[in-house]
Amino acid sequence: MRSTRGLDESFFNGPQAIKPKRRIQTTGEGMDRRWYYLGLALLVAGVIFLQALLIVGGLLLLLVLSITDIWARYCLQELSYQRTLSERQVTFGEEITLALAMENAKLLPLPWIELDDRMPPGLTVKGETLSSAGMRRDMKTLECLFSARWYERVTRRYSISCTTRGVHTFGPAVLRSGDIFGFINREVHFPDYQYLLVYPLVVPITSFGLPARHPFGDRRAPRRLLEDPSRVIGVRDYVYGDSLRRVNWKATARTMQLQSKVYEATTTYTLTLFLNVYSTFDAHYGIHPELQELAICAAASVSQWAIDQGFAVGLYANTIMSIPDEEETRQDGGGVEHQGVSAESQMNRRRVHLPAASSAEQLTRIMDVLARIQTYFGTHIEDVLLTERSRLPAGATVVVITSSVSERLVDTLSRMRQGGHSVAILFVGDNPPPVSLAGITVYHLGGEKTWEALVANYSRPSSESLERTVESVSSFSL
Repeated sequence: MRSTRGLDESFFNGPQAIKPKRRIQTTGEGMDRRWYYLGLALLVAGVIFLQALLIVGGLLLLLVLSITDIWARYCLQELSYQRTLSERQVTFGEEITLALAMENAKLLPLPWIELDDRMPPGLTVKGETLSSAGMRRDMKTLECLFSARWYERVTRRYSISCTTRGVHTFGPAVLRSGDIFGFINREVHFPDYQYLLVYPLVVPITSFGLPARHPFGDRRAPRRLLEDPSRVIGVRDYVYGDSLRRVNWKATARTMQLQSKVYEATTTYTLTLFLNVYSTFDAHYGIHPELQELAICAAASVSQWAIDQGFAVGLYANTIMSIPDEEETRQDGGGVEHQGVSAESQMNRRRVHLPAASSAEQLTRIMDVLARIQTYFGTHIEDVLLTERSRLPAGATVVVITSSVSERLVDTLSRMRQGGHSVAILFVGDNPPPVSLAGITVYHLGGEKTWEALVANYSRPSSESLERTVESVSSFSL
């Protein structure tokens, strides 16, 4: 944690700076008026009986009471609080800076300011111990103590280690202050939220025991021949029907005849991932989040490998996404329009449904969706497969990532295999399944220990750390 003083505006005026709304609630009462009556009584008695001690005691009591009330009344006025995140989207294992700024824009100094800011439980604030928020153990609070002179801004910066995938919520915050003697406390609530999106962990596919070349079989599936406009390998004479965008104007001016560009032909293979996030509730141990995170890590790693290999990659899952940041933006921007949106349309918007594409933007979309995935007890993965079966490109490779294999799933995949699709299962669990089910190749990615080993050995994305990760999980093979 680092603390700085002064009006340092550069860090707080960037794109990540969010100025909180005005306070909506204050608590705290002034001093009991009977104390004033007591001070006046002492002062009057001292004057009547000519007792200097009573006069001084009455004046001191009135002075303390006046200072206490003035301090308590104006301590929260012109007091602003600002929470700033250095990033809004980060990769797994990255560190970000959380800056908390308190500005006292008045002549009255504040000897003490208490801050309680709600922190996401899945993230680690380095060097700080977060306290539980009330009776809820799944909510943590960062407690800080500030002091600010007149017209001063105090900034504290914390390092946060992002080793938990998901959408993490910061806020709301509560400020407390009062008089210098501590007789009266007042508090103000800032109902402002900020969100941090942590992408899933991505590792080489060899970390799961998958072969580096053709892990899902040879490329015997039908492929689409495309022309890549970014790869010009020559020119030819213009042919009727060529688009004007295809005309090479420099070659045309040089030869005095219309010349068209010749593009390099490329091939596109399609890989479609189906992620089964339907978690079976264990009566003894509850839900196993490690298996779910390992499955999501596998989906992210296979997606990046496939995009790098030139595959068109699609992603489907039997769950929904968590999008609190986008929902709050829509509410702030157009409340009336948002209220008219039906629950069904909102649910459809949160579905995991990404048709296959091979662009770099597709990888970003996949990582964003995987980061937002949450546990949802709803549709079975077999229903998703049957729904999307008719929409898949011919010859697409179908990969199912699941922690359970049912007869219905095997039957559904067998029919898709008979329809010309290459099919494979990536199994996540402690007990390995059969190597082959009805002719379907099954890879065992590992269980909870595999996920723990990946997280324990992951520091920052570098070649050395990735090599250590591969070595640490090499024992978990097919």
